[in-house]
Amino acid sequence: MKRLALLGSVMALLVAGCGLISSPPIDNPFQLGGKTTTFNLVSASATGSASVTATFEDLTNLNLPANPSGFSYNLAIQGVSFGAGCPATLPSPINVTMSATLTVSDGSGATARSAQSTANNVQFTLTVSGNQITVSNLSNGTLNLNVGQILPIIQNGGTNTAQLAAQITTVSTPDLAGCTMAITWGGGQGVLRF
Repeated sequence: MKRLALLGSVMALLVAGCGLISSPPIDNPFQLGGKTTTFNLVSASATGSASVTATFEDLTNLNLPANPSGFSYNLAIQGVSFGAGCPATLPSPINVTMSATLTVSDGSGATARSAQSTANNVQFTLTVSGNQITVSNLSNGTLNLNVGQILPIIQNGGTNTAQLAAQITTVSTPDLAGCTMAITWGGGQGVLRF
């Protein structure tokens, strides 16, 4: 029985060392849920860039059993809407490619700390049916932050700032050049790997 317990402990350490164990997801860790970014789409490829900023308090309930080996944040999109300059009847589908950079920071001056990650080639599809716009097939939306940089920021030091900057390209017939497109972000999930 002792051998089985010892073998189980050794196997758990090996699996943890390979980064195969992860924490339960941390919902909306950077308080981006419900924040909106508005893009002014220009040119024939209908590209635009914009950013959104949120503040959040330290996450004091992480209770880590071991030193994590990684921290990833999975983007989420709550909804998309269109405004000025758009065709009266929106095209469907609309394929969107995005690059997104997340910067998380706290403090100021000599005590300022920050962590940053970029996800390129994030893709999703918008399907328009009447007044309803559905977001589907979100892929490549994981941002991997340096765990040694992000943990001190989100665990201590007071109020933190998260800035999500994105550049998008839309492909549709007709194109959306001259149109405004607003993305309302979901909270997304943070995952610690051990």
